[in-house]
Amino acid sequence: MIKSIVEFFTNIYIWAAVISWVAAQIIKIFIAFFKEKKIDLKLFGSTGGMPSAHSATTAGITFAIGKGVGFSSPAFSISFIVAIIVITDALHLRREVGRHAQALEEITGGHFNSKAGHKLSEVIFGILIGAIIGLLI
Repeated sequence: MIKSIVEFFTNIYIWAAVISWVAAQIIKIFIAFFKEKKIDLKLFGSTGGMPSAHSATTAGITFAIGKGVGFSSPAFSISFIVAIIVITDALHLRREVGRHAQALEEITGGHFNSKAGHKLSEVIFGILIGAIIGLLI
């Protein structure tokens, strides 16, 4: 049991994903600070915006797996396909969710998460963060 717990916490692939996510979220806070001149720690758990943490997370684990067990391994192939699905959703599906939220805000006057989706630049920057971290781990 203890061995399993230790193996979990020493798994470099999990750390690649976690560190990539944390890095992306911290970068979001810094970008917002430079734009708005205030620190918004709520951004640490937010979705949407620059960079895409979903893209960073999946790219981080995918590149770490590629480096660790090979870019032609079955594990890399599975991770790559999952990353493509997540990144495609971040770029297209979640962007539509953001657009719907904006429309609902205009219609109802309520507040919805209109920043749920991503622009292509946000996704690319997220992928770059994850790839760099995944290859460095």
